[in-house]
Amino acid sequence: MSLLATSGFIDWNQLGPFTALLFHELHYGALAFMVVAYTIKVRQLLNLPATTEGTPPRGDHAKAIGYAYLTLAMPWELESQRRHWWRWVEFALFHIAVAFAIGTAFTLPIAHTVMRAGWIVVSLQVIFAVAVLTGMSRLIRRALRPEMRAISSPDDYFCLVTLVLWMFAGILAVPQTSLAWLRAFYVLATFFLIYVPFSKISHYIYWPFIRYYMGKHFGHRGVYPKKAVPHIG
Repeated sequence: MSLLATSGFIDWNQLGPFTALLFHELHYGALAFMVVAYTIKVRQLLNLPATTEGTPPRGDHAKAIGYAYLTLAMPWELESQRRHWWRWVEFALFHIAVAFAIGTAFTLPIAHTVMRAGWIVVSLQVIFAVAVLTGMSRLIRRALRPEMRAISSPDDYFCLVTLVLWMFAGILAVPQTSLAWLRAFYVLATFFLIYVPFSKISHYIYWPFIRYYMGKHFGHRGVYPKKAVPHIG
């Protein structure tokens, strides 16, 4: 029996045993594994002794910590991002696309009929296509610039290449007309859920801790939030 319904879409009720296992049990099992791995990692971080300041406070800790978190959405506050604003845009677009891809992987099995809407398919394809382009740009820059090569590990290249392939698979999977591309999309999504805790992608789990202590440290010294320096001369 063909898996393509008369409308041309994949018939989710006629999936083979391996495909059904991949789209459901394996994918959610990988998610459970990632949650357990990150729970262990977060507990280890929380058990580390917190740093303390031995000098009198000169600023507001709460405001400084809030500022440290918000700098991610305020590129004008960092000199490197002010000078290379397109890289910040590239960074934002790529990470937004990854978030949409994750959401798509968990939404398709339970809302595949809704996800067939033309505007949803086209929107996701555009988002994933932008991610492919920005991912390739980041990969080329990392490979060609000597200073980027010096700080790059094989994991950096592997993650970028695999993410670009995942985004490309997403472009062809979201129309739900090709079982092969849906399988490719889910194989890569499931792989990432297992691999990410052991890769450099897991840096985002450290980000909340880093920003908290950075804000607290520089807030204690009165450096955060940044203050305007009057121009003299």
